[in-house]
Order: sequence, then C-alpha cells, then structure tokens
Amino acid sequence: MTRTHAVPIRVAIFSALAAVAFGSNAGPLLLDLLHPRADVNVPAGYVAQRSEAFRFRTRVDHFDVQNRATFEFNYVSNGEYYRPGGPIFIVVGGNNALNPYFIENGLFHDIARRQGGWLFSNEHRYYGRSSPVEDYSAPNMRFLSVEQALIDLIEWIDHLRREVVRDPNAKVILHGLGYGGAVAIWARQRFPSLIDGAYGSTASVIARVDFAEYGEDMGETIRTLGHDDCYGIVWRGFRTAENLIDAGLYGRLSEMFRTCVPLRADDPLTIETFFYGLKSSFEAEMFGQASPDSVTRMCAELLADPAETALEVLANFFERRYGAFDCVPFDFESNIASALDEEVGVPNNADFGIRQRTYQLCTEFGWFLTSSSGGSPFGTRITYRYFIDTCRAVFGEWIDQSVVYDGVRLTNLHFGADDPRVTNVVYVNAQHDPTRFVSLTDYTNLLANAFVIKGAVVSLDWMAETPLDSEDLLRVREEIVGYVVSWLS
Repeated sequence: MTRTHAVPIRVAIFSALAAVAFGSNAGPLLLDLLHPRADVNVPAGYVAQRSEAFRFRTRVDHFDVQNRATFEFNYVSNGEYYRPGGPIFIVVGGNNALNPYFIENGLFHDIARRQGGWLFSNEHRYYGRSSPVEDYSAPNMRFLSVEQALIDLIEWIDHLRREVVRDPNAKVILHGLGYGGAVAIWARQRFPSLIDGAYGSTASVIARVDFAEYGEDMGETIRTLGHDDCYGIVWRGFRTAENLIDAGLYGRLSEMFRTCVPLRADDPLTIETFFYGLKSSFEAEMFGQASPDSVTRMCAELLADPAETALEVLANFFERRYGAFDCVPFDFESNIASALDEEVGVPNNADFGIRQRTYQLCTEFGWFLTSSSGGSPFGTRITYRYFIDTCRAVFGEWIDQSVVYDGVRLTNLHFGADDPRVTNVVYVNAQHDPTRFVSLTDYTNLLANAFVIKGAVVSLDWMAETPLDSEDLLRVREEIVGYVVSWLS
C-alpha cells in the first residue's frame, strides 16, 4: 500500500444528467442507470476537511493465477469518530471518481459518528484515477466487471481490518448510491461472513436488455405530477415527428430542431439518435432538480405554449434549453464520440467514466431505454438494436446481441435478480424514479427490507435531514438507522 500525505482532497463534482444526456461534446449519450441522480445534490468543488487519501495495491485479474500484474486504487479514510472496538463503515465506490463528501456528510456518516465507526470509501477499478491498465482500448476493458470489483473490495476490507483499524473482528457495514449500492448489496450477498450489512440507495440490481418500462413510467409520472393534457402534448408531438419521417419529410424535422446533420432515410441510426436525444431532454428536465415540482413546472410550460401543434410545442421546449448551440449534434457519430476516447486521464473517462460505463452496460447490465413497446409518450422508434449497434460502434464487432444477452443473463444468474435470498440489506427507491423497476421495492425478511419514498422522484435518503424533507422520507431514514443498528448489535 502506498500512503499519501493527509492533505485536503479537492474533488470535481459533475452533474450526472449533463454528462449522460449531452456529455462533454454536447451530444446525447446512453443514459445509464449506474449513476444515481441524487449526485446532483453534492456540492460542486467539494474540498475534504477530515479525510486522508491512500492507495491500496491488488491484482489486475483475480481469476487468472498466471497473471500476477497488480495496480493501485484510491481510497479515503475518516477515523475522527472511531472508538476502539467500533465498526467499519464503507461508502462503496461506483462508476465515478472518488469523492470524500460521502464519508464526511449525510445519513451514513451520521450513523457512523453515533456508533463510533471508522469511515472509508474506495474508488472502483477503471473509474477516476484507479486504472489497472495503461489505456481503455477494447481488449484492455476485459478486467472491468462486477466480479473483479467485488474481490478488490473484500481484499481491501480485510486489509482495513488487520492493518488500519487493527481489529480483525470489526463489523463491516456498506452503503452505496446507484451502481455503488448494487455492489454493496452484492458484496453482502457473496461474503456474509465478512460483510455484516449493506444499504443501497437506488441500487439497480436487476439486469435487463430491453428496459421499455423506464419510458412508460416517465409517462405515468407526467400524468401524475403534471397533467393528462401534458402527456397528450408529448405523445402527439413524438407521433407527429414519426409521421413526418414516414412521409419522407426529414428536412422539416431537421429545420425545426436545428440538427447539425440533416436527418436522412439512409441514416436510420441518426434518426433513432434524434428521438433518443429528444426523449433525454424531457428526462433531464423531469429529474435534473431532484424535485417533483420539476415535472409540474415542465407541464405548465408545455401547456402555456401558444403554438398551434404539439410538435411545435416540443420544438419550442427544446429551443429554450439548447438555443445557445449553433446546432444540436443529434447524429449517431456525435452520440458515441465521447465513448470512443481510450485515454485513461481524459475528462470523459477520469471524471465522467463514459467509456467505462458504456462497456458495463454492453457486457453486464443492458438497461437499454427503448420506446418500441409503444406504451410511452415518446414514440416507438428507439429500439434495443440501436443500443447494440452503439456497443458495436464503440467497442467492436465482437459485441453482438448474444454477448449483450449473455451478459445480462449471467449478471442475474450470479446475483439472483429479484430473488437474491440475502439478509441484512436495505433497498431504498423513490416512488417516481423508474430505476426502481430494476431494483427491489418489495423485499422483507427478519433483517432486510425495501422502502419506496412516497412522492419522490429521486431517493435522497442518504442525505442529512433538512427542513424540506417529507414525512415519508424522515420515516424511511429512521427505518434505515434501525436496521443498521440492529446489524451491529
């Protein structure tokens, strides 16, 4: 292990929706469920005050005995509340750069303080500055998997118990947001003798190729928090756009939405990218502020628009948000550009993790946000083939439909999907967050439970209490505290 000096850790916090919906090249990207929307509530430019930075060395490939290569990943430590004999509390790294905010603030931090716990957080392999390879070429991505990350995690935890806390019997509690929450829960499931409990916020633990329910639920949220007429405007606008495509009037749509590359019949991927990008603009508006009021305001804006047709209302909505761009890069090549960079240290990878996230979606999780079922207001033109073509364009022709389906099947086989048969875990989701369909919202046994925060569009259970918290959010936090304390006792 290599130790760094105990200096403040300056971490650049980025907006998940900005990175996902439009990315650093201002083009629409695959929205991935690996990243929790709640991160928009983390202060930008956060500077750690009470954490020390360290490195831990482990193997590049835990499953090949002939490969003895090693690498180091980052972690942070906050032992200010530790009492001898106390537990270890770990915020499990997900698909983003290491951020000490989570071991210095929030509900998990507050529980650890009361319990005399030592707080840690790790950086997941391939994300941030914890790379096991010299570049992210397609062959070098083969060491990026949940299974490898789990072994990283338990080897590090064993080291913390023996060499840092110096208590080999210290109890260990894990927490994570989004993908980090899934890894935390899977670690408890796989290694119950080492992990005493895990709590995941918006933990997406069920892999799925075609995730049409996502858009369908967005539509229901528009009806519930907005208005039926609002839903109707979106529905008619998307269907009108599809009708123009069917009639060969590509130029009309290109002009209305100011696409950099004209829509053409011989470029079906760009047409799908256009519809996906338009849908993503609604998603960013609905969930970007982590408030149900965002949907209400969005619908009020759409209903107040004096335009004569629903398609014109959509174009006006879009123009108000992206009018600063000379044109909008809704072509397929712009969509995948940010995922093509193979350098480890470029912001697309080190800060946003775009290429790495895309690889995990293509090889382990799927979660392709299609609209081809026709059950959402966002048309029918976004197909799962579009996402598979994206995977192939980014990583090579070896990724085909069978690779994606096998990856999803094996993820669910390894971890049980909606029947994990695990104890000492808590799942937390928001009522209007469609990612709950790939999490668990109804799971109880003596020492495990699943909670859904009523009326919420984003799970903010992990944050410290504020005067604006709903009664149900306060209730869920109390439940979480009760479970964690019970795991320790």
